[in-house]
Amino acid sequence: MVNYSKWDNLDLGSDDDEPRTSGVPNVTKLEGPSTVTFGGGRGRNVDIQVNAPAPAPAPIAVGTKAIAPPPNRSALDVSYAKFDAMAGDISSDDDINDYYEDEYHEQMDNQRREEAEEELRNPDGTWKKLPPLRRQPGVYTGELPPPSHPPPEVVEARQLAETKTLAERTERFTLNGGREDATATTAPYMWAQTHDECVLSVIVPHETKAKDVRVDCDESHCKVILAHHAMKTATMLIDDDVAHKIDPEPRDDEELERSADGFDVPRTYGEWEVCDWEPKGRRVVRVTFRKKGLGMMTHWWRRALSGGTEIDTATLKGRKDGKAAESQRIWEEATEAFKEKVKNRQPIPIPYDGPIEDSDEDEK
Repeated sequence: MVNYSKWDNLDLGSDDDEPRTSGVPNVTKLEGPSTVTFGGGRGRNVDIQVNAPAPAPAPIAVGTKAIAPPPNRSALDVSYAKFDAMAGDISSDDDINDYYEDEYHEQMDNQRREEAEEELRNPDGTWKKLPPLRRQPGVYTGELPPPSHPPPEVVEARQLAETKTLAERTERFTLNGGREDATATTAPYMWAQTHDECVLSVIVPHETKAKDVRVDCDESHCKVILAHHAMKTATMLIDDDVAHKIDPEPRDDEELERSADGFDVPRTYGEWEVCDWEPKGRRVVRVTFRKKGLGMMTHWWRRALSGGTEIDTATLKGRKDGKAAESQRIWEEATEAFKEKVKNRQPIPIPYDGPIEDSDEDEK
């Protein structure tokens, strides 16, 4: 506490224009926190904060007893402890999380290096660059809710739809053909035919893609190979002769131009694709053959491959009623007419006016 009573009788004026008495200073009494500026307003001012005490208030008389008034708190006398606690509650933890995440990633990198030290360490002792570590999802440790199941009518509707889809595809893949089980040279397959084509559908696993399949066909033979890239092996699915000769695929303009220019362009036999068969199940490799043309006549195959089981072509859905019998009758009549013509054929003399060379055998 500073006692300012000795300055009470001093002149408190601060006007620079008034004449001053030599040796008498100008004193200003400060009450409470104040700011004093030195420099006279001519630049390079210096501000100084002065925490002077506030004047003590006079006692308040209550009845016959004087009670001191409550202390006059300064505007700067504020406790920030409660604000510090609030700031701690609402402050962001991003920096802390980043720190711990970096530490976690470093630990995981070290662990991965230890597990694959031979593969990740360079000959000079340095480490190879690790791929970025994927963030692992959190694990829920509370009580899990019961699994949700669709209503029974929805499940039944889905099963009926899948059954219907499978039946439709199977019918299309065996139209005017049949289905064969696995043999020594073939995997299970289905086959169908129309007037101009025969389609072979080889059953393969559900994850099979076009890049896993290789098909090699010529005029009379077919091979279908399934590759297993992970194991570096392959499986022969089809290795058999086609039941009948097939025609090559039509050539496009580019192939025709190359052939006309003298290039030996090989002909392509059979087209193929990979498509679904069972819903969410096995697939098929569909190989399409072009039947050998017989003019206006349709040749219905009894089997697709030489090792397959023959079917009765008279009951095919693709044939009209009575068409088989009529075709058979026409074929038999044509055959009999040809045989009769050959039987009754007469030799035709050919005139010759040239010289005749006699041999010894003729003379004898």
